[in-house]
Amino acid sequence: MSLKIGIALGGGGARGIAHFGVLKVLEQGGISIDRISGTSIGALIGAMYAQNPDADLLIERFKQSLDEAFYAKLGIGYLKTNGARDGSFFHQATQNIKRQIVLNIAQSRRALIKEVRLRDVLLKFIEKGDIENTKIPLSIVATSLHTGGDVVFKNGDIINAVAASCSIPGFLPPVNVKDDLLADGGVSCPVPVKVLAGMGADITIGVEICMRRYHPLENLNIIEILARSEMITSQKLAGMMVGTADVAICPDTKDIFWSEFSRADELIEAGMEGARERLGEIREAIRKKTPWYKRIFTP
Repeated sequence: MSLKIGIALGGGGARGIAHFGVLKVLEQGGISIDRISGTSIGALIGAMYAQNPDADLLIERFKQSLDEAFYAKLGIGYLKTNGARDGSFFHQATQNIKRQIVLNIAQSRRALIKEVRLRDVLLKFIEKGDIENTKIPLSIVATSLHTGGDVVFKNGDIINAVAASCSIPGFLPPVNVKDDLLADGGVSCPVPVKVLAGMGADITIGVEICMRRYHPLENLNIIEILARSEMITSQKLAGMMVGTADVAICPDTKDIFWSEFSRADELIEAGMEGARERLGEIREAIRKKTPWYKRIFTP
């Protein structure tokens, strides 16, 4: 029986486009992916690849959809760039709240954007169906707001699961599933490496796409300080999780905002470069876990 290779695709908004570049290089390097786990944008791209494992095809499909209609549908056009060089959602959302809605409205609403908008966008990329019927076994991770724990979807409606995993708190409303309230998987599990073991993966690859470069804080206030603190906490947690994989791929996503989908080409190239740097490690991990008698007859 051949070794099963699993890949965990982390969350990070638009920076997740780097996942396409990673998958493309793995294909080119002859590294076949047998298991996929995904969080947030990683759940979206993981679902796309699990249904149609062809990176070039998916890249073309994704890039064709990045037009003004995409931003209008999802409601992030006003967040693409607002002058502040802070890539966290918390910062972007709170700045928008300060500008566009008063405090009493913010307290009465569950989110800035309706869930139906997210589902409309997901249907542009993911085919309707059940998770258990994808070509590559897939797990999707969301976070329970009731318990704080991870909720892992391995079967059931794929659109519902990805919608739950992508429901960024404050921006998109949490999803009700079986008396639980689910939000973005990145809250509790930004890089779901641990899920791969339960899927039967022998070798694990983790892809972490946090923002790499911080800019000095300006105009210090409570919101700026809380936002930067949230970014640092998320990055440290993601770093710890990706470190548990046999091989960690951490593309240089620079200072790219979570909402800067317009920088797709740059992100894909970053993913490709990050994967190229780790191909040797992946092959070595495969060699080490291959039984000695198979190594003798394998070039």
